[in-house]
Amino acid sequence: MFMRFVQLKIKRNSEQAFERFYNFRSAKALLEVDGCLFAHLIQSDKSESDFISFTVWTSHEAAEAYENSGYYDELVGELDPFTEDSTEWKISLNDDMTLDYAPVKEKPTVKGMPVVAGTMEDDPTQKIGEHPYVRILSLKVDPANRAEFRRLYDEVTTPQILKVPGCRAAFLIGSDDEESGDAVSVTIWENKDYADVYERSGKFNELFSILRPLLSSLYQWKMTLDPRHQARTHSSDDVSVVGYHTVAGVKV
Repeated sequence: MFMRFVQLKIKRNSEQAFERFYNFRSAKALLEVDGCLFAHLIQSDKSESDFISFTVWTSHEAAEAYENSGYYDELVGELDPFTEDSTEWKISLNDDMTLDYAPVKEKPTVKGMPVVAGTMEDDPTQKIGEHPYVRILSLKVDPANRAEFRRLYDEVTTPQILKVPGCRAAFLIGSDDEESGDAVSVTIWENKDYADVYERSGKFNELFSILRPLLSSLYQWKMTLDPRHQARTHSSDDVSVVGYHTVAGVKV
């Protein structure tokens, strides 16, 4: 199974129109693509203009074929009326020696990685699709510790977090590149209140302490140097937590 996240910055006051467009155009179009199992639009708790198109695929190959087919670029192009204009400008010199100035449209940030640990079921999209709140924890793991990190997430973290009230699924996605330490924990919740209680209870810090020794040396250095991070372990540059609520989308 492969998860793909497309980050989008939407113009102020265009959020509701964008949600409707995604629901009736983007999500349905995505599910017509071979290998796409699930397409939801999720909105950040931190900023109303920050969205992610969250899709689940049968395989990395299926997601890659979609991105390389040209259909991805076509669908992204349809989002232009909703996405924020770039702050970058392209300057070109014409044949008559005059200058042209034009804004450069930034492409959305895309992150896609296979599921390597966590909740494994016949139909994991069922759990994702039924519950409206998604918590995304981004990590930087020491590449030498990748295998051990995945084992602990699978055998220790996942069973414990699934006992937390309101948590319905937990997935660890990680890069295929052996030199990369990128990893993302995706947890699915019945609602935001359950996720907030989990974090305030201290259970997050308890579970995170099991995995923390396997993070990159940069993170360990920051933790040692800056005592402020002792109380909020997820505030480091190498660890960030963002909550998202589902606003649109469908699944197969």
